[in-house]
Amino acid sequence: MARLARQFWQRFTLALITLVIIVGCRAASPPTIAIGAIVPLTGDVAQTSGIPTVEGIQLAIDQVNANGGILLDDIPHQITLITADDQDDPNRAVAEANRLINQENIVALVGVPLSRMAIPVADVAEHAKVPMISSKSTNPATTQDKAYIFRATFTDTFQGQVLATLAAQELGLKRAAVLFDVASNYNQYLANLFQEEFEARGGEIVAFESYLTGATDFSEQLAIIAAAEPEVLFLPNYPAEVLIQAQQARALGIEAVLIGGDAWSGFKDVSDPSLAGALYTTDWALDLNTPASEAFIEAYRAAYDASPTSAAALGYDAAQLILKAIASTGSTDAQGIRQYLANDLEYNGVTGKIEFANSGDPIKGAVVVRIEGGDRRFDRLVTP
Repeated sequence: MARLARQFWQRFTLALITLVIIVGCRAASPPTIAIGAIVPLTGDVAQTSGIPTVEGIQLAIDQVNANGGILLDDIPHQITLITADDQDDPNRAVAEANRLINQENIVALVGVPLSRMAIPVADVAEHAKVPMISSKSTNPATTQDKAYIFRATFTDTFQGQVLATLAAQELGLKRAAVLFDVASNYNQYLANLFQEEFEARGGEIVAFESYLTGATDFSEQLAIIAAAEPEVLFLPNYPAEVLIQAQQARALGIEAVLIGGDAWSGFKDVSDPSLAGALYTTDWALDLNTPASEAFIEAYRAAYDASPTSAAALGYDAAQLILKAIASTGSTDAQGIRQYLANDLEYNGVTGKIEFANSGDPIKGAVVVRIEGGDRRFDRLVTP
């Protein structure tokens, strides 16, 4: 009996010590602030858009956490990133937004780089009054008539003006053709805007051809374009399609200068001869050579053993905007974050200076990149 009693008390004591250790560890853990990220981690754009965006976001959070986190009521809080895969599907993106907001209790959303996901997710976030910063969505509808939705990139309106001015005035090209995916918000909007802006600058659109998402044979459209003899061919599409289009265009004898939008920044490799001499707009270039950019490149390479893309740079800036708003206001209150971003923010980021004039669209410039010698080279910076 005595032996059984001793065994009981030994087990009880051990359980009590274990409980004290667990409670002590939990008590010692700092409180956290949950931020959500919605990105395509699977599918065709995962490698060019989703994964680098998350890497940029996580790097910004890791740096803040390494410096003690963010003080709320004089108590250090660590930042926790909850990432959701939208699978390049708008319906999935909306479902994940509702889950993050209603079940994970996030205080803000970042990422959502593609307009076809950012637009419906922005509607969800706006209705819930959860601040959201899209890293790379350029379609004006993402922020239009919304108080809590912001972007870290320029809009297609500004980008279309830059591209039209580049082609018609700076390069002096007067005959343009356009080939675009009519089923994608980004592609279609930018194609229509370029047409309007190019014609406003005295240029002529000699061919305006479309296709549906998933197409791989563009010979019919390109034959029409070839017959129109354009001096410039605008391809406001994504890298996998652009490469095929460029190859097929050159095979048909189209010698027009190729230009594209910021989606081209997702190219992993630009060494294909069909891309030589092409130009595209983006937020950032590896050789931008500003102090903030160089510090980011060094930190990114140390963290991921690779060079960053503009998707990573924009993810980093988007996260920093939210973190700066929380730290500066000392609160996770949605109205306070929104008010700070819209009116008080001054941020010199990796992709340039960002500020909002009581709007979700930043006042910032665009970088023009030239593909030359199988590499990307900074060509010029265009400011608003």
